[in-house]
Amino acid sequence: MLLRFITCLLLPLLASAAFTLNHPVALLSNFRQHETIAVPLATTTQLFAKSGKKKKKEKDGTISKNRLAYRNYEIIETLEAGISLLGTEVKSLRDGQLTLRDGYVKPDKFGHATLHNVHIAKHSHSGSYFQHEETRERKLLLHKSEARKLAQKVETQGMTVVPLKAYFNDDGKVKFQIALVRGKNVRDKRNTIKDREGKREA
Repeated sequence: MLLRFITCLLLPLLASAAFTLNHPVALLSNFRQHETIAVPLATTTQLFAKSGKKKKKEKDGTISKNRLAYRNYEIIETLEAGISLLGTEVKSLRDGQLTLRDGYVKPDKFGHATLHNVHIAKHSHSGSYFQHEETRERKLLLHKSEARKLAQKVETQGMTVVPLKAYFNDDGKVKFQIALVRGKNVRDKRNTIKDREGKREA
């Protein structure tokens, strides 16, 4: 009697195991309600699969580039400058809300340099009381000797200083690449366009 009882218990288990091996579904028993639930093998595989982390793409930290300056000016000299910003301005820069195309730098003989007409949009998640003026005058952080040299060349040689690029450096600080430039004539602009198209074809 005992052997027959054990055989009756084992036969259903063996049958269910054989069914699982021969069919694309696995049988799971619901012991609370004594019901049998069919679950696809793909689902059971996903339950035990390890979740891998996606690799993030490396970024160079660039916020914005002044492409118009490369087209309209001849680049004579470039410098890196820090800048004094408000908290909402930094938050907007992290979102890429910056326009450089109309900007210019005004150095003076006292060793100061200010950035003008550069548009930093208001931060969308900050209150109106804490917002900044979008095109306000901003102080650039340059050595006094560098600012004086720029001012001298602007006054004596009729050159201009414009922002070329804004970016976050490795320390997470905002930096501006500024350039001493000279305006191009029509022929120079045409040559620039030809050179750019030739590089694309090559």
